[in-house]
Amino acid sequence: MSESCNDQALDLVLVGAISKDENIYTDRNEKSIGGAVTYGAFSAKRSGSSVGVITKLAEEDHHLLDQFCDEQIPVWVLPTKKTTAIRNVYPSSDKECRTCTCLAATDAFSPENLPTLSTKIIHAAALIRGEIPLQTVQSMTRIAEVGLDLQGFLRVSRDTKMVFEKSDEVEQTLKSVTYLKADATEAEILTTKTDLAEAALEMAAMGPKEVVISHNDELVLACKENIYRAPLTPRKVNGRTGRGDTLFCSYLARRTQGDAPSKALKFAAALVSLKLESPGPFRGTMKDVLVKINAQQS
Repeated sequence: MSESCNDQALDLVLVGAISKDENIYTDRNEKSIGGAVTYGAFSAKRSGSSVGVITKLAEEDHHLLDQFCDEQIPVWVLPTKKTTAIRNVYPSSDKECRTCTCLAATDAFSPENLPTLSTKIIHAAALIRGEIPLQTVQSMTRIAEVGLDLQGFLRVSRDTKMVFEKSDEVEQTLKSVTYLKADATEAEILTTKTDLAEAALEMAAMGPKEVVISHNDELVLACKENIYRAPLTPRKVNGRTGRGDTLFCSYLARRTQGDAPSKALKFAAALVSLKLESPGPFRGTMKDVLVKINAQQS
C-alpha cells in the first residue's frame, strides 16, 4: 500500500522505519512487526487522533503494511534497499534492560523524502542514529511542531551491536524539538543524571518544551519548569517492546486533542500500562483506557 498524505489534514504524522523484530525473553521468543512508527501509530489512532506514517520498506516487505491498512492509517511508503530488522534480548524478568542487535537498517530519510502535508505534530521516530539526520529534523520544523524519540539519536550500530553514544549533534538536534521522549538510561547518558526529574529539566533546557521520561514504574514529565508524574500499573509485563513508542505517541495524540500536559501524561500512563500486558501494538479502546485511569485514581 502506498498512500499520499498530501490531500488530508492529520493530527500527527510519524516518520521512521518499520522493523522486523525478534524479541527474546527469559521465557519465550517471538517475532513481530515493530518499529516506533508501528507501536506509535496504533496508540495514537486509538487515543483519538488522526495519524499518518512516512516510512521506508524494501519491495519484498510491502506486505508489512497490511496492519496499517486494517487500522485505516494512511502510509507514505518510500523505497529502500533493506528493511530495518532488530533482535532484542531481555535478560531479566522485569524487562527493563535489553541488548539490541541491528540485523539490517533502512536508508536514511532525507528532507526531500518529506511530502507536502498538513499536521499538528510531526514525530521523528527513528530507531538508529542516522536514520533521520539533523537536516531532516530541521526541515520538519517547517511542517509542524516536532516530536522526537531520543533513542534514535543516541543509539548506533557498532559491528551490528546497538550501543548508546552521546554526540554534539544530539544537543543541536534538540533545539528544533518541541516534544521529547527518553527512557531512564537514555536520559542518564545525555545528562549524566540518575534522578529522572533533574534529567527531564536539564533536557528541557536544551530546547524541548515538554520532556517525557519513561521508567518501568512511572512516567516523568517536565513542562514549563514543572514536574509531573504518573505511575505505570500493568498487571503483568508481556509486551515490553514498544513501551516508549506507545506512551509517547498516545501522549502526543492527546496533546493534539487539547489535553493539558499533565492530563495527557495520565492518559499515556494508563494506555501503556494496558499495552504492557500483551505483546504487539496497543489494540484496546478509549473506554479501556478511561476505565484504567479511573482505577489508578481510586
